[in-house]
Amino acid sequence: MAQSAPHLAIARNYDDLDAPQSRPVPRAVDGSLPPRQPPASSLMATVVEADASSTPEEKLGAVWQDLMDGRLVVRDQGRTSTRRYVIARRVPEVAGRSRALGRIETAVLVRVLCGDQQKLVASDLGIACSTASKWYTTAIDKLQLRSRPIPLPLILAAQSWANDRTLDVDARSTCFEYEGTDFFLLSTAAPVGRADRLTVAEYEVARLVIDGVSRWDIAKYRATSAQTVACQLRGVYSKCRVTGRYALIRHVEAAGWFR
Repeated sequence: MAQSAPHLAIARNYDDLDAPQSRPVPRAVDGSLPPRQPPASSLMATVVEADASSTPEEKLGAVWQDLMDGRLVVRDQGRTSTRRYVIARRVPEVAGRSRALGRIETAVLVRVLCGDQQKLVASDLGIACSTASKWYTTAIDKLQLRSRPIPLPLILAAQSWANDRTLDVDARSTCFEYEGTDFFLLSTAAPVGRADRLTVAEYEVARLVIDGVSRWDIAKYRATSAQTVACQLRGVYSKCRVTGRYALIRHVEAAGWFR
């Protein structure tokens, strides 16, 4: 019998954002995000090593389908300067049925992850906004993703599934073992492109939002005010003609930020 999953102390994006900032976090001269040095961790080393030997994931949407069907359970996420990781466990189909999403839950969740506002989704489905919000929350709870930002690779997988196409995001997948437990690893490239119409500050804010960092934490990370970040984010959304994180991810993928 497989052992229970250990606590995955992966180096997350901007782990220290909740800690008091005694000094501004250094940034590269060109405004790009600095590579964060992960703590010494045999798990992180295992993840990076497994990813290096992984194979291209041409069926990114199939990973999302497994998640919706309850065959995958997300355990953690991590990052390096060039990759974004999701670590999951595969579970037997019978055991995963209780986590499987229903038709309406799938319809609402996927539309939202593709960048559609809940009001529009509700209108298209002929349901109240409160009902759409309820189904979205139910779906997130089943996937055990409510207490954290949805990892970037999973959003890309959902968008690939919804549009039935292969995204140009250098997706990879593999299985690896850690402390006697088997895990499934999905990774994608980090967003590195830059739209010329964005300022350096807007570009950095955009990348942080894409990674799921809140406006308040972005302000702490950049040693600025939340109001300044809000203004910069409005500029990002206006120039990219999108509303919200998920729509921004869809936009920058089409613009080639992951190549």
